[in-house]
Amino acid sequence: MKPRRLVLGALPFLGLALTLYILGRLVNLTAALSALASAQWDWAAAAIFMTLLAPVIVAVKLWFVLKIIDYPASVARCWSAVLAAVTLNAVLPGRGGDLVRAAFLAEGPGTLGLLVGAVMLERFVDVFTLGLSSLLASIGGDAGVVPWIATLACAAAVGAVGVMSLGHKLPFKADLAERVGRSARQMFRKPGLALALVLASLASWVNNVVVMGFCLRAVGAQLPVIAVARATPIAILAGILPVSVSGIGTRDTALLLLLSDYGQQTQIVAGAFGYTVLTSWFLAAFGLAALGRETLRRVRSRADSARADAAPAGAALGGSPVGDSGTSPESR
Repeated sequence: MKPRRLVLGALPFLGLALTLYILGRLVNLTAALSALASAQWDWAAAAIFMTLLAPVIVAVKLWFVLKIIDYPASVARCWSAVLAAVTLNAVLPGRGGDLVRAAFLAEGPGTLGLLVGAVMLERFVDVFTLGLSSLLASIGGDAGVVPWIATLACAAAVGAVGVMSLGHKLPFKADLAERVGRSARQMFRKPGLALALVLASLASWVNNVVVMGFCLRAVGAQLPVIAVARATPIAILAGILPVSVSGIGTRDTALLLLLSDYGQQTQIVAGAFGYTVLTSWFLAAFGLAALGRETLRRVRSRADSARADAAPAGAALGGSPVGDSGTSPESR
């Protein structure tokens, strides 16, 4: 299994190299980086502000997911887990930080599978709202293949949630499948919270579209707002695919191809690079404190559990834990 794991772990980095090579054949990457280095600071500051707002919106979205599965967690707790996941996503291939988010939120036995299901549900809702936002931006204009891709994304997300809800009927790993699928079944039973989740997800991706728009303006790209709103969700979907690291290369190439009719290839790639810098690396650096806090909290939780398990064992042996008066080897 080890060689297989090595190959699977290397695939995103190979995908990153391949997509950057393809992007380099389409545009001068050196010129794009130069354009990014000379970005206009007023637009860049606006993009930074919207980037800092993003984890707050995502935390509210995650809170709605946890409300659906009746899992107690505050919005502040969700915000901390979201930032920790962003930091890990910047270095882990295939957005592995999202699954670590479930591990950070898990508190007791049996909750990890339930929270993995919640994170999966959140991802599927995100795919649906990304497609929906692109569809809405395509109304009343010649959008080319964008509406078809967006419709396919929406249909795939709805189908995935439907299949996920049938997890309890799978003939293998029934207990884990039941916990993973519970969030999808609960979503169908709570239409009010489901609508709130969809609206929060839509708000989070509209915020990301605004960040992309500000990044493009910062590097001098003059593009129709509706074109950016139509293309950005599809480019983000390409970046979510686990074939690269942090969506680098795939997201940029998709945005370049979708906006190719407007020229300004260098500025488009520079703006896409700026989006990556802010939403991945800048937020990752900002989230290091949250990651450290979450890691420390998990260590303390495990230490408390170990002490709780050790206490009954000490009582059963007829004595107190080592260090109590009269029981240590030194006191005998």
